[in-house]
Order: sequence, then C-alpha cells, then structure tokens
Amino acid sequence: MAFLYEKKRSKKDDHEYIEITGYEGNGEKLNIPDSIEGLPVEAIGNHSFSGREDIVSVEIPESVKILYGFAFHNCKNLERISIYDSLTDYYDGVCRQCDKLTVIDITVNNSWYEVIRNFLADSDRTLEFRIHVKTEEGYDEARLTFPEFVYDFNENTMARTIQFSIAGSGYAYRECVDRRSIDYREYDRLFDKAVIDGNSLSENIAMGRLLFPKELDMGYREVYERYIRKNGAGILCRLIDEKNEDENLELVKALLEYRCADAQNNRNDGDKLLADADVDKAIEHAAGSGKTLFSAALMDAGRAAAGSSMEFAL
Repeated sequence: MAFLYEKKRSKKDDHEYIEITGYEGNGEKLNIPDSIEGLPVEAIGNHSFSGREDIVSVEIPESVKILYGFAFHNCKNLERISIYDSLTDYYDGVCRQCDKLTVIDITVNNSWYEVIRNFLADSDRTLEFRIHVKTEEGYDEARLTFPEFVYDFNENTMARTIQFSIAGSGYAYRECVDRRSIDYREYDRLFDKAVIDGNSLSENIAMGRLLFPKELDMGYREVYERYIRKNGAGILCRLIDEKNEDENLELVKALLEYRCADAQNNRNDGDKLLADADVDKAIEHAAGSGKTLFSAALMDAGRAAAGSSMEFAL
C-alpha cells in the first residue's frame, strides 16, 4: 500500500509535518503510519478516503492531530475506527454516511474527550465507544453504547412554522459527554429511556456497564443486573447468532465469569446474573447452530458454577 501525502509547515511554530491525502491499493485494514520520511503524520486531509468501499477498519496513530472534512465520508463498509485523544481539530463530516460504523476505540491519555463529542455530533446512528483511560496504575476501560436518534420535522401550515421533535434516547445520551469528562451517573440514569428503544440496544448498554464498570454506582449495577437476569437466555442466544463471533465469544465468557462469581458468593439461582436454565438454553442453541466454541465455554462455566462435573445431552 502506498500512501499519498503532502509535506506541510505549521503556522504556529513552523515545524514540518505530513498530511495524508489518500492511498493507492487495497486498504481493508487501514493502518495510518505515525511518520513518513522522518516527519510526523499529523493530519488526514479533506476527502482523503472518501467513498472508499474497501475500508473495513482504520487505525489512526497518536501523532494525528487533525481530521479534515469528509476524510472518511461515505466509506460504506467502514465498521471500526481506533484513535487517540491527541486529536485537536475535527472538521465537518469526517465519518458521515458511514452506515456500518459501529465501534470507536479511543485511548485517552490526556483527559480530552472532545473527540468523542465530535464523533457523536457527526453521526445520529448507534455508536459503541471502547474507552481506555490512562491512570497511574495503567488503563481503565469503559464500554459505552450511545443509541441513535431521529429528528422529526413537521410543517404547521396554519402557523407557517416548522416544528421538530427528537425520537430516540440517543440525543440525551450524547449530552453526557463534555470536553474534559463523561458524566457516568447521568449516562446510567438514562437507561430506562434506552429500554424503550429496543432490546439489543439496552442489552449492549447493560453488558458494557457491568463488564467494564468504570464509575458504576452500586444502585445502577443492580439495575443492569436485573435487566440481564430477566433477558439472559435471549442475550446469550443473540451473541451466539451474531457475525462477530470472536468478540461475542469473549463477551459470553465474561458474562459467565460474572455468573461464577455469583455462585462463589452463594447467590441463589434466581439471583445469579445468568440462571442455570438460561445457560442450558444457550448450550442447546449453540449445539444446534454448530457453534462448538460457544458450547464448550457454556458447558465449562456450568461445571464451574455448580462446583462439580455436569452432563448435557446435545
């Protein structure tokens, strides 16, 4: 792969840097370099990758400070972007009309959350942010799903005005992020609104908060636990069926580890995150779907939670 680029000079301190303007070749997994010809790559130019249908994922290094307008506009198969909070300028339409974009993986080294706000402002679709926050001990991780929302416009011909309303919880969720912080308490408080929007959405929010519980209050932990407990079998079967098999297998294992912790704390079956009946249904579903890795993980967790070997008829 050959990147196209231009050498630029900073107006602030006159240092020289690279601005990416495109590339030649196939770029399914696009990995932007942090330097070219010994100069730092600090910008991705206007329309650099606009309309590319081959791009599925993009990794942007910490050296990049500017994403110019429509840099990845209309990349129809783009699903994931990895980036840092080093970004200081985000221009209009960077990822607009990227209808398959669902995951933004961001490393936060400088407590700068403006890049999350920018991505959320650029898209009214559901986005999951996997946030790695630098601490003195290493990194804390949070997984936050921001639901979609829709502007609804209606013309009042008698009053000669345009009236609009917002449908969906996504707009309210977006208000939880400001430049320097995320209001996790407000994010959790909105869960009742997300439940109205749909099961898979609220399930992903609940799993993200329980399995990556950054600043999670005990009261909201119990709310999320009750929700997953109520929908356990459906959640497991959905994760088994979805196409992201490797990632979903890790989610299933994490849920099962949570369940094992419940067993070790002597919780009754009805109080566990996943009841024995839910696990049994998931085992049967995985076996019927030919998903042997899921079957093995579920059966192993069943044995561990029971504290003894168990047999299942497949």
